Amino acid sequence: MSTAGFTFAQGNLSKLLAIPKYLLSILFSWCVPRDGNRWVFGSGIGVGEGALAVARALRDQDSDAEIAWLVSSEREADDARAAGFTPVLRTGWAGYMSTLRAGQIVVTHGLGDVNRFGIRGARVIQLWHGAPLKRLHLDSPVTTTVRGPAPVRALLRKMYLAGAQEVDLYVAGSPLAADRLRSAFRVAPGKVRVLGDPRDDVLAQHAADPESSAAARTALDTALEAGGRIAASPTIILYAPTWRDGAPDPAVPSATEAAQITAELERLDAHLLIRSHPLGLGGYDGLLGERVHLAGADLIRDITPVLGGIDLLVTDYSSIALDYSLLGRPIVWFAPDLARYTSSRGLYEPLEVTSGGRVEQDWAGTLRRLTELLSSATVRRAAESETRALAARFHAFPDGGAAHRVLTAARRLALPASELVAQNGVFFESFYGRQVSCNPLALDREIAQQHPELPRYWSVTSERQRVPEGAVPVLVGGPEWHAARRSARLLVVNDWLRYGFRRRRGQVVLQTWHGTMLKHLALGRPGVGIRTRIAIRRESRRWSLLLSQNPHATEQFRSSYAYRGEILETGYPRTDRLARAVVAEGRHPIAVRTARSVLGIPAEAHVLVYAPTWRDGGVTVIDELNVQRLAEELGEDWVVVARGHTRTHSFGTYGSASARVIDASTHDDVNDVILAADLLVTDYSSIMFDAAVAQVPMLFFVPDLPAYRDRERGFTFDFEREAPGPLLTTRAELVTLAHDWAEHGANAAWAVASAPAAEAWRERFTPHDDGHAAERVVAALVERGALSS
Repeated sequence: MSTAGFTFAQGNLSKLLAIPKYLLSILFSWCVPRDGNRWVFGSGIGVGEGALAVARALRDQDSDAEIAWLVSSEREADDARAAGFTPVLRTGWAGYMSTLRAGQIVVTHGLGDVNRFGIRGARVIQLWHGAPLKRLHLDSPVTTTVRGPAPVRALLRKMYLAGAQEVDLYVAGSPLAADRLRSAFRVAPGKVRVLGDPRDDVLAQHAADPESSAAARTALDTALEAGGRIAASPTIILYAPTWRDGAPDPAVPSATEAAQITAELERLDAHLLIRSHPLGLGGYDGLLGERVHLAGADLIRDITPVLGGIDLLVTDYSSIALDYSLLGRPIVWFAPDLARYTSSRGLYEPLEVTSGGRVEQDWAGTLRRLTELLSSATVRRAAESETRALAARFHAFPDGGAAHRVLTAARRLALPASELVAQNGVFFESFYGRQVSCNPLALDREIAQQHPELPRYWSVTSERQRVPEGAVPVLVGGPEWHAARRSARLLVVNDWLRYGFRRRRGQVVLQTWHGTMLKHLALGRPGVGIRTRIAIRRESRRWSLLLSQNPHATEQFRSSYAYRGEILETGYPRTDRLARAVVAEGRHPIAVRTARSVLGIPAEAHVLVYAPTWRDGGVTVIDELNVQRLAEELGEDWVVVARGHTRTHSFGTYGSASARVIDASTHDDVNDVILAADLLVTDYSSIMFDAAVAQVPMLFFVPDLPAYRDRERGFTFDFEREAPGPLLTTRAELVTLAHDWAEHGANAAWAVASAPAAEAWRERFTPHDDGHAAERVVAALVERGALSS
């Protein structure tokens, strides 16, 4: 059996051959003005998908909007006319000019849904065509498949990236889907918005209204010319396998399997509809009969509006399952090529996770599962519960209304910055928006308390991040994010500003940084090239004020960033909580219990925190200790809390093979991690300076110390001589010292021996960390006019 139609390799070759057209069109686009009242719609399946829902909503809302639908055939043109829209041939001159003059362009599969050469300069809304289940675009190795030398493949990749940047708004159905789209298209988080999938608005209606579901079943019967058999059937099953980039469908049944399927359908009094992916052909002719019907795109161009008429769905990796989950009906996962597909195309998560743990490998297992679901109410209810759980993960707006939200968001793209955010507010960003934490968070709390009238905006990279009460989250790189940065009177950041930021007149940028430096930074690093040196100096000129924890940091900032502006050496606001938790006997028990409760640590456990820094050029989680093995060797009385650096979060996690290993890498407040610790183990991370404020005993696991010191970063002082705890090179040493501490506490021999160094360390590096640093910083900002007094 063969398949026909599009493949990634064919599409990529066409893309490369069209480069001259792209270049000429860029020049031509400068001469043709765009009309904000013109809208162009297109979809890879024709007239349908979410684009149709949005176009209908636009027509209902704005009678003056000029709407054109770009089509590829006369059949699609008839469909467009029937839907009330003007059809325009996509590939002709009319399609090019229509796209080139439109102010807004809406697509579902990609820029090729309209005339791809007329895109530049328009506001482009990419709806996509289902929540990402299988890996998409640049996340999948098959996407950029093309034969040729490395420079050709590199050029193709750049074209993919450039095309992704042409889109102004990617629409996602949930935060989970949004994160996957951001990864697939390599775009700023703010270009992706969770608005719901417009193509699923009809399913929300079906879920709420049994009559509309019945109408969907009638529509199925009519489209398939079934003469009422489908409409009257007690059970309709849809089998919808995904496309395999031109490869054969491994689920095509043998003659024996076909006979078994037919017999089981007769016994169950059910009908089976088979819908191969629109871009692939299946060899199911031998299965067709009284109870088995083809429901291909030639008969039902858009399947989503009739899913309400389906009682059970069978699929493999198709996003149709995620749409169908809104109905809360059973799904059977059937993936005979699971291992091969996972290794080639790839999935964002194991299919066992998506499916709730059950994936059938053959038709025999699939038929058994269908029989269970149709024979047992208990089994069916359990399956429906799993489906509802799946829907909760992938649908932030299960009640519909996505088309109207998309139109609202599209119109906001045209608004000036002054209408997107309040003026003269405060903008906060921590670790490029990856966390709501560190010094910016501590200062937010103090500013909110002293100046509650000020608008506060927090830079975030995902909708799942929580910001302080009263603050407004703005997604990095989005219109509101840029507007908030431009209009803020005060910016509080702890890393570089990026995106070509230029401080305007009267604007104050407080660079808090994110730790005292043990390792060399910026200009202090060995082998810094001229371009990097220029970038470092340009960055430091953007800062109005620089926050320092201690005299050593002040000195290093001057040299490392060639910074000549004002430095506020006040101590770190982020350590205020740590300092306040320290009493005469050590950390207050209530503070420790609270931190452990937040992290899910048993109150009676011994807690070892492992918090390594990142490595230059590294693309992996740093786990020199092997935390899973460490937990085993420490024993059942211990819990290991791993805290990876923010720059390693995208490389993976510390796993969950052991219940006694907690990955707190993405936990916003590092103070919880520090306060929960009985022992803190690091290598070269600046967490060592904050832990000193909380008087947490420290051990340093540094098996690569000579290499790190001499070849990677180097140290800003004699770390080996001044370290406030033992320097270790093997896990066995660490386990021995941890057990010694568990038995003797502060009286352990190594703890007693380290006490003088720990005291000297606190005197040198935490002289200002007394619990009131945030108050001093805010007072300084008021004094300098950055905040109203």
